Amino acid sequence: MKSPRSNLTAAGVLLIVTVLFYWKLLLTNQFSLLTGYEAVNQAYSWFSFWVRSIQQGAWPLWDPYNYSGHIFSGEMQNGSFYPLYLPLALFRLNRYGLLAPALYHAMFVASHFLGAWFMFCLVRELEMSDFAAIVAGICFSLGGFLEHIPEWPHLLNSGIWLPLIFLLLLRAMKAPGVARTVWYASACGLSLGLSILAGGLHMAIMQAIVIVTAAVFYSFRPDGDAAKRGGLAGWRRSALIVGVAGLTAFAAGAVQLLPSMEYSHQAMRFVPGAGVPASDRIPYRYLTDRLYAHGILNLLVAVPRGEIGSGETVSPYLGVFPLLLAGIGVWKKWRCCWVPYLTGLAIAAFAYSLGPSSLLHGLLYVLAPYISLAREADRFVYLADFALAALAAYGVEALFSSPRAEWAPLGKILKWLAVAGMAGLVVPVLYAQPELSPWISLSLVLIVVSWLLFRHIAAGHTGTGTRVLMLAAILFDLSAFDFSAANRLEMSGRGANQMDRLLGCRGAAEFLKSRTGLFRTEVAADLAPNIGDAFRVQTIGGNGVTVITEYGWFMGHKDLLNARYTVKPATTADAGEVYRDAAWKVYENARAYPRAWLVHDTLVERAPLELLKCLDAPGIDPHRVALVAARLDTSLDAVADAASEQVRIGRYESGGMELSVHASGRALLVLSELYYPGWTATVNGRAAGVWKVDGALRGIVVPRGDSRVSLRFRPARIYVGAALGLAAFGAVFAAPIWWWFVRRR
Repeated sequence: MKSPRSNLTAAGVLLIVTVLFYWKLLLTNQFSLLTGYEAVNQAYSWFSFWVRSIQQGAWPLWDPYNYSGHIFSGEMQNGSFYPLYLPLALFRLNRYGLLAPALYHAMFVASHFLGAWFMFCLVRELEMSDFAAIVAGICFSLGGFLEHIPEWPHLLNSGIWLPLIFLLLLRAMKAPGVARTVWYASACGLSLGLSILAGGLHMAIMQAIVIVTAAVFYSFRPDGDAAKRGGLAGWRRSALIVGVAGLTAFAAGAVQLLPSMEYSHQAMRFVPGAGVPASDRIPYRYLTDRLYAHGILNLLVAVPRGEIGSGETVSPYLGVFPLLLAGIGVWKKWRCCWVPYLTGLAIAAFAYSLGPSSLLHGLLYVLAPYISLAREADRFVYLADFALAALAAYGVEALFSSPRAEWAPLGKILKWLAVAGMAGLVVPVLYAQPELSPWISLSLVLIVVSWLLFRHIAAGHTGTGTRVLMLAAILFDLSAFDFSAANRLEMSGRGANQMDRLLGCRGAAEFLKSRTGLFRTEVAADLAPNIGDAFRVQTIGGNGVTVITEYGWFMGHKDLLNARYTVKPATTADAGEVYRDAAWKVYENARAYPRAWLVHDTLVERAPLELLKCLDAPGIDPHRVALVAARLDTSLDAVADAASEQVRIGRYESGGMELSVHASGRALLVLSELYYPGWTATVNGRAAGVWKVDGALRGIVVPRGDSRVSLRFRPARIYVGAALGLAAFGAVFAAPIWWWFVRRR
């Protein structure tokens, strides 16, 4: 039985190692994760909006600042309901009104520590030593896939849960009695649900694959303990575990899954060269992101990211000595229960990561249609890195326990690899050949170092000093190829620091916020900064990975979208700006429609694209006539003079708005607000229908005279999902308390 003190010691070691590994981010102000476009204008700006909303007492379900308003909670990548983000709201925003970059960096490092700790616990569950578990935790969290995705925190925060998922799956398989099996399976599903809430759909799909395949693998093994497990064994036990874990994961993640499923039927996602409906299977021709066949060599020799695959390829590099340990683990520990499974998982994951070049990729595209949601095949190296990190732990156990004589054959092979590595370094120098890439040169040096370290351990040196030396070698290897932190001064000097560019918009944003009335802004620039979520300026563009389909068609009608101002780079030659600073100019658009107006006539056009064409047709004035896809349930009054009609906007929040309306007759109140299911309205306290008007906007029928109109965003799916999630978390955490109470009685 492992003591709590031993656990604390191991946790302390992993925490110290993680902090020192990311010293650039935590101990200096010279490096940052926030210099690239996506990191700054997606993840960081979204976090700032999310934290600001929570601190103001409102959960951010609707974002009014991007795409003329869109469902923030429908985008999985935002991680709107991930509970581990809540501590961010305890800290004050910085002087720009944004999340402090240091806090963002601390969250990044804390996630890596959690990943390392979960892997440590898994290896201990597999009955290996603390040292082997520490090595595996370092390899999993500080190397491979998780280390090479600094731009996408949602993938990191989803990816760290796999070791815990696997640990609880193992306990469910070994638990005595049906009740404990169900509880561990539920806890496994709860961990998968947390991965879903973190926003990494790719990661959750891969983790679900591990649950199913591991359960199938285990069901074919002889179970000599079936009697003490209540007779539930084999495929029946595996089916029960998978079913319970799946249902619990869905319930735990329902508050994110249900609105995302609804949103997927309303939106299109962007793939290279096209946009496709988010709910449809992506055509195979667009699944181009993949690891090149020679990219697998990146496990041994690190090469630049752009040369190992197409698209946003992630490096699988886990370190030279950890890769050697994984090979030793497969060789020496093949008879251990989970080594064959982990080996097969690594091979299959690499085969799938080759994308269209792999037969497995094509077969799974046909047989498992939902796997296409994980569009980037190269991201499956995550599973391979997970398996290799666990196998490296087996290798540590074997290397530190097997007799010296058993290592002679492997020692000879490694000796000749080291000789080849040294030749690769020396020969080009002797014969004045072209210089090797510094990364390849360093990899060759690490191959030589790995051989020397292996030789030292195989000779019988297994004490504390050797273990410290091994950890130092692994950490040196992984840190040498850690490119997560960018030098801020260097990036600024090249004009590539997107954080500088975003903060440079603050003056223009403050000018826009000083203008009276409600309006939106167009940012007319390549790689437009996200001034919406960052500085609370309502814009007609955005920085999302999807967009509502009909809004994508509608965006060209910027006047109807109440776009009163346009922001352009200061280098533009256009004259007539109303604001200017060193970086940006602001222009006013006098043709912009107000945020709300009244019409007394409608025109029915059922075809969405034809309706949008009608908006541009001669004789159609959206000020006077509204285009609808179906007849209203009540008639409108024709008025001779609408001059006395007024619409005043009172309270305006992200999740609701209130208006005062004076109409000369029954009219349709048209709001330059994006139509979306979940918006409800009342007129003078009575429920009223919300109509889709002009192809993408909202419309509400109001009576003659004075009216008070109120709109609220009340999406039923989110409330149902929240209830399911609370029930799942409550049941899993309440069960041990109930068991304890029963035993006490």
